[in-house]
Amino acid sequence: MRPKIFVVEGKNDASRLKQVYPDIQVFITNGSAIDPDHIEVLKALDETHDIVLFLDPDHAGERIRRILGRSLTHVFHAFIDQENAYSKNRKKIGIEHASTKTIKNALKDMRIIKQSSKSNVTHAFLYNMGLTGSKDSKKRRSRLAQTLKIGHTNGKTLYHRLRMFDISQEKIIEVLSESSS
Repeated sequence: MRPKIFVVEGKNDASRLKQVYPDIQVFITNGSAIDPDHIEVLKALDETHDIVLFLDPDHAGERIRRILGRSLTHVFHAFIDQENAYSKNRKKIGIEHASTKTIKNALKDMRIIKQSSKSNVTHAFLYNMGLTGSKDSKKRRSRLAQTLKIGHTNGKTLYHRLRMFDISQEKIIEVLSESSS
């Protein structure tokens, strides 16, 4: 089993993770303007370690997740819901503000990218299921993403994550029917 490196955005995120798991190995990107040198270091680590992207559930975190997801091969994704990542005054969002339970659940539920996805999800399917193109789509996507633990998504990101994590139409139908009952 390969050792894991947990990638976070800032030193406060790293500190928070170390409060929960003192022996965890953490790599800090220093924000959304990820330095090309950091990418090279992570590529080198990727040869011997599994890389866990545990980034803030905001635009900057998603940007880093996209960049690193394309650059690395042994990548796991851990997500926390935006609602569980707000500071007490609700002005900031990040891993550093998450509860111990939220962090543990996110890391327990992390997902690995499937290199050869067999997902049968299509854009037409997402539209037909009301996950895109309708006034309730955002709410339905949010419920689905929360249940599947794939992070906050818009329509395009949902499509890519469902395929990336090899999630089938059948699983989506099952989740949606459970959440509507």
